[in-house]
Amino acid sequence: MNTLPVPDGVHFSAHLPLAWHGVLQQSTFEATRYLAVLAEFESISDERSHAQDALHAKLDLMLLWTAKNASHTLPAAKEVMIGLETIVWRDSAALPLGAHGALALSLSHILPFSLQLPAEIISCVVSEQGYVLTARLLLQEEALRDWFERTVFRNHRRLVHAGRGAQA
Repeated sequence: MNTLPVPDGVHFSAHLPLAWHGVLQQSTFEATRYLAVLAEFESISDERSHAQDALHAKLDLMLLWTAKNASHTLPAAKEVMIGLETIVWRDSAALPLGAHGALALSLSHILPFSLQLPAEIISCVVSEQGYVLTARLLLQEEALRDWFERTVFRNHRRLVHAGRGAQA
């Protein structure tokens, strides 16, 4: 299988649910809050008391059940390369250059949610398996951009640590 082009800077690759939508149908607030909750959900904090751990366990279980009930609406999983400013993926359909819309993707298999990020198609190249598409993210709101960048850095670090462990 041909690998996807690697974006400049910090990035990570994954096999995630992803689809293109012609219209953004999610508020920036909802997207920002999901990324903040995902960061908290994936973190391990030694600073919590026993009572806080018990509360977080209840909240985590509620979030998991809610996500499980909503995950039936996730798009099909695709090979993706996620950078700070662009997302590259392989698809069976072409998209026109300059098209504006939203990338709907789920960044967590454990806490699935169809996050929508505003984007513009900047490349569509024919490949052996269809098309390789590149979208530039149009994250205008600072809070959304900040939480998205944290998510990319967290996943990038995870892959670097996993790679170091595999080399040892």
